Amino acid sequence: MKKYLVFVTYLLVFFSAQSTVNAAQDKAFFWQTTRGNVTVYLMGSIHFADQSFYPLRPEIEAAYNRSQFLVVELDINKTDSGAFNKILLEKGVYTDGSTIKDAISNETWLQLRQQLTGLNISYDSVKNYKPGILVLTLTAVQVMQMGFEPQLGIDMHFLLKAAQTKKQVIELETLTQQVNLFLDIPDGDLLLKESLYSLQGSELLMTEMVQFWKQGDDAKMNKLLFEDAVDEYPAFAKIYDQLFYDRNQQMTIKIEQMLKNKTAEKTSYFVVVGSGHMMGDRGIVQKLKDKGFQVKRL
Repeated sequence: MKKYLVFVTYLLVFFSAQSTVNAAQDKAFFWQTTRGNVTVYLMGSIHFADQSFYPLRPEIEAAYNRSQFLVVELDINKTDSGAFNKILLEKGVYTDGSTIKDAISNETWLQLRQQLTGLNISYDSVKNYKPGILVLTLTAVQVMQMGFEPQLGIDMHFLLKAAQTKKQVIELETLTQQVNLFLDIPDGDLLLKESLYSLQGSELLMTEMVQFWKQGDDAKMNKLLFEDAVDEYPAFAKIYDQLFYDRNQQMTIKIEQMLKNKTAEKTSYFVVVGSGHMMGDRGIVQKLKDKGFQVKRL
């Protein structure tokens, strides 16, 4: 079975792996659209990365520097860890005496135990986690054990720059919305099962994803992340609806509002969201085109 690494954290889709390609020459996923005096730059993010991704292309950094606003899914720098833990305790763990074993099939349970052993995680430490939270936990541990960090992610790169220069940051979502994505998954067993398969082949899959990201090959990336997975697991489509496509619709609406902002002065927004949100016929780029905006690849 081909493995599909579908990782979603504040979220959704990270790309990380070693590369011998000069990072400054990476094409990446980067677009621009303009209406009147308003320009919106669209950057497909890598949430977990390493130093091999830097420096970014000069054109990307220049576009950021001339933008008045940084737009992200969630401003991680302002995220209250206490608020996250409160949501997690209230909604992300079982409190009625049941455990994850009671919520998943025996097949998924056996795969979970094997993965926990491989990651050196004790079952007792995660047995009360609901499927969505468990997926986030296992994936984060796997990626960090491979040497990749959220602090080096593309979104964090620009958030740190914004903090230093006091550039205004606009959030497209809230912490509660993002956590609820995983708590309200329509089929937790399917999500966990597919994620466990993905983790088993994560190194090979990440190599492919990084290659496509650096080449800027959105068609191959979309096929890898979405088309192939749904072809093999049609039931997974409803999970994609919630984790990606419904959110794409809401993000597009907010970006459209930015573009329709009537301003006498030239204004630029630098939007950084997970690359998975940009891909395909139901991605943000295509949705903007469908609304009549001219979007060009940079």
